[in-house]
Amino acid sequence: MLELKQISKRFGDKQILSDFNLLVPEKQIVAIVGPSGGGKTTLLRMLAGLETIDSGQIIYNGENLPLDALEKRNFLGFVFQDFQLFPHLSVMENLILSPVKTMNVTKEEASKKARK
Repeated sequence: MLELKQISKRFGDKQILSDFNLLVPEKQIVAIVGPSGGGKTTLLRMLAGLETIDSGQIIYNGENLPLDALEKRNFLGFVFQDFQLFPHLSVMENLILSPVKTMNVTKEEASKKARK
């Protein structure tokens, strides 16, 4: 189960999320929909540890997760709906870019896993 309590995020003067709450029961699939600029991608990026969370609480399977440790937890991954590969990189380089940049995995380790 994943529970988000009063999650807030701001970029400068722009409030992206304000006291956002969400409860996702175990084995449930959730779709996050809304207008452009509504904070959907920012929410996912925060949960994946790619953006910091300004305030709030995250409870995952009964455990209160420290907001500053989400990038190390690696409990969530996601794929952008409209993703674009980098045309100057090979397929393999595109595949391993995220694990190398965000999870401090070596290129060799990421390549080995990508080949599986």
